[in-house]
Amino acid sequence: MNNENNENSNEINDNIEVNDNNKASVIDNYQLQTSHVLTFIIMSIIGVFLFMVPIADGQGAFNIPLGLAISWLGLTLNAIEVNGFGLVYLLALIVITISFIMTVVAYTIRPSFIMDNEKLRNLFRCHPVYIVCKIIAVIVGWMVYLQIGPDWLIAPFLGADLMMDLIAGSASGSNLMTIFIILGIAIPILTDFGLMEFLGILIRKFVRALFTLPGRSSIDLLGSWFSSSAASVIITRNQHERGYYTDREAAAICVNFTLVSLPFTFVVASTIDLAANFLLFYLVICVTAIILAVIMPRIWPLRGIRNEYLPEVGKQIDEDVPTDVSRFGWATRLASKRASETSFSDVIKSGLNTWLNIFMDLIPVILALGTIALVIAEETPIFEWIAIPFGYYLSLLGVAGALEYAHITIVGFIDMFLPALLLGGAEFETRFILGALSIVQIIYMAETGILILKSKIPLNIGHLAILFIMRTVFALPIIVLLYRILF
Repeated sequence: MNNENNENSNEINDNIEVNDNNKASVIDNYQLQTSHVLTFIIMSIIGVFLFMVPIADGQGAFNIPLGLAISWLGLTLNAIEVNGFGLVYLLALIVITISFIMTVVAYTIRPSFIMDNEKLRNLFRCHPVYIVCKIIAVIVGWMVYLQIGPDWLIAPFLGADLMMDLIAGSASGSNLMTIFIILGIAIPILTDFGLMEFLGILIRKFVRALFTLPGRSSIDLLGSWFSSSAASVIITRNQHERGYYTDREAAAICVNFTLVSLPFTFVVASTIDLAANFLLFYLVICVTAIILAVIMPRIWPLRGIRNEYLPEVGKQIDEDVPTDVSRFGWATRLASKRASETSFSDVIKSGLNTWLNIFMDLIPVILALGTIALVIAEETPIFEWIAIPFGYYLSLLGVAGALEYAHITIVGFIDMFLPALLLGGAEFETRFILGALSIVQIIYMAETGILILKSKIPLNIGHLAILFIMRTVFALPIIVLLYRILF
C-alpha cells in the first residue's frame, strides 16, 4: 500500500504518458494551438518586462517597471496624510486592527462565514503564537500612530516606528504594503502562463547539476534579483503548495536564491558610501551567492529535509524531455499548455488570495516580531554578546574594526537594512565586506523569514537561525578573499 501511495504521489497531473522506458512521450488530451503559444509568449514578455527590464527612473538611477510602480503607488498614497501619517500607514493600521478583531470574533462568536471557510478559519483561528503577535501588533501600531509610549518604542527609527516605516513608510514609496499590493497581481503573470515550464525544460540539466534544483527555480532567483526577496519567497511558496517543488527544494530556494533586489542593493551601497564602487560590490555579492547556493543544498540541514512533494497535491512537474521531441519543442508545448489553463480571472483570484494572506496574517506578525527583535537589539547587549565569536572570526580574517563592528554580522537576521544603518564611520574595507555580507545572508526575519515560517515549507526559526549563521561563516572568507583580489 505504501509503495502504491508513493507511486501515486509522483504522478503528474498534466496527464503525461510514460512508456515502458519511463520516458514521457506525449501530453494526453492537449492539442497545441497557435493561440496558446501566443498567450504564452505575450504574457511571458509582459512578465519579464515587469520584473527584469531596467528603466531609468528620472533621477540618474535604474529600476524595473514593478519597482517604479511600487514607488509611485507608495508615494502617491502617502502624499495623502491624516494627522501627519500617510494613507499607506493608515491602511496598514486598518488591516492590523481588522485582523485582530476578526481573530477575537473567530474565537468567541465563531460565525459560520469563518468557521465554514477553510481559508478564513486558518487565518483567524491561528496558532497561539500568532494570536499574541496580532495583539502586540495592534497595540504598538496604535501607540506609534497616537504617539503614546516610551521613546525606545515609538521614537523615529527605533522599535515599532522603524517597523511601521518598513511596512508603510513614505520616504521612498517602497514599503511592504505597496510591494505586496503590486506583487499580488504581478507574480501570476510571471509564473502562471508557462514561462517557468519553458525555462525549466531548457536549463534543467544546468540548474540541477549546479544547485540540485529544478530548472524552473531560475525564475525565483531572477524574481528576487530584479524585484524583491519577498517576491521570490512568495513564488517559491506558491510553487511548493502546487506540487512543483519538494520540501527540500523549496527550502533550498528560500535560503539560497532569495537575494534582495538589484535596486535595493544599490540603496545599501549608497547608504554605506559605496555607490562609486557598486559594480565591484555587486560582483562580489553575485559570486559569493552562487558559491553558497552550490554548497548549502548539499549539506545539513537542507540535505536532511525530505525530498518529497506535499501529500495533498503530489508531484505536478516533469522536466524530462521525451527522446522523440526536441528540448525546445517540448518546452514550448508544456509552456503553451500551462498558458491555456490560466485565465485573467485566475490572476485576479490569486492576487486576492495573496492579499488576504499577507494583510490579515503576515503584516501583523512582521510588525510584532520585528518590533520585539529591534527592541532587544537596541536596548540590550544581547546581540553584542552573541557576536563576540564573530568578532574573533573577523579578526582572524584580518577585517579592520573586527570587534567593534562584530554585531553587524548578526543584526541582519532581524532586518536587511539594519547593517547598513549601523556601518556609518567604519573604514572602507569594513563597509565593503560587511555590506556585501548583509546582502548574501538572505534570511531576514522581518521580510523573508516570516514568509517562510508562515508557509508549508518545513523550516522553523531554529533552522533559519542555523542557516543564517552558516551562511555568515561560509560567506565571510569568500568575500574577504574577493575583496583582497579586487583591492
